[in-house]
Amino acid sequence: MNECERLWVYGSLLSGFFNHVKVLEGRVVSLHPARVKGRLFHQLHKGYPALLSGSDWVYGELLQIRDFSSVLPLVDELEGYAAGGADNEYDRRMSQVFYQQDGAWLAVGAYIYWYARRDLGTKENPALYLPGGDWKGYMRG
Repeated sequence: MNECERLWVYGSLLSGFFNHVKVLEGRVVSLHPARVKGRLFHQLHKGYPALLSGSDWVYGELLQIRDFSSVLPLVDELEGYAAGGADNEYDRRMSQVFYQQDGAWLAVGAYIYWYARRDLGTKENPALYLPGGDWKGYMRG
């Protein structure tokens, strides 16, 4: 995988969810279950997760995307991200992602959308901490 073609997802862009179908369907070259260090929350009024820095394991999928340069702007728009934006909902950053291959954990760089606003857990944006780090599992009950 080319580093610039990797995306790690943990919410509505996961396989089987609506934004994966809307934005990524037919464009994923490879998909690996993967994890990152952070803290995961479910935004109760918004219905999707927020990832913050932390020391928990958070689970998602490492994707290699076909025609990445044309897909990335679509994902940026979906995630409320604009380069240098003052009020981004999420910031896209190259981060370390861990996935298993042949029984060994490998670390690679991938783009991740980290929650950027300071309203998480406020009255306007109540959030539920997900200590297991698995939004897909939370949503599927």
